[in-house]
Amino acid sequence: MALERKDADASTTVSVVTVGPARSRDALRQALAMGCDDASLVLAEEPLSDLAVARALAKVALETKPDLVLCGKQASDDDQGFVGPALAEVLGWPHVSMLTRLVPAEGGVELWREVEGGHEVWKASFPVLGTAHKSEKEPRYPSLPGIMKAKKKEIPERPVGSLGADLGGPRLEIVALETPPARGGGKILKDGDMKAVAEQLATLLRDEAKVL
Repeated sequence: MALERKDADASTTVSVVTVGPARSRDALRQALAMGCDDASLVLAEEPLSDLAVARALAKVALETKPDLVLCGKQASDDDQGFVGPALAEVLGWPHVSMLTRLVPAEGGVELWREVEGGHEVWKASFPVLGTAHKSEKEPRYPSLPGIMKAKKKEIPERPVGSLGADLGGPRLEIVALETPPARGGGKILKDGDMKAVAEQLATLLRDEAKVL
């Protein structure tokens, strides 16, 4: 989504940043190969809470002063969708989630948000944060020239402790995981006319499913 904006406006600069261990450099290098202009790593070898990650990223945003910050909708491991909105809250910026499209507008940007059966269109002045909906924005493939350029680019890093961010706060602990209970087979009601079938269905919903 950021690269589409750059394609439409050559003056746009796309910077990527992540908070994580040294192996995160691979993901940053991939982003550079796709066409991003620069990348930086906030080194955190020990796992941080999502709130601490948001606070660390907020420090970077306050230093770099971007017009627009884009985050993923949610992480692929815990599916919480926490860091993006938390980052906006720490910064005090407006944010819109589930983005599928960005459209330049006078004094800011239109943010198209996916909802059931269609889209909502929000307008915001800069700075603003959005979380991108992956199903609409599959990352582009790196080109061979992009891969070669990315290999030569420096990826500066600094320890997360050097940012002066509050890295405390609540942490998530997974106490246990278990599979959901097995579901029984369904029932097909086909004996009798429509009224009789409706009566059977109502009885089953009341006596067996206990939802009425």
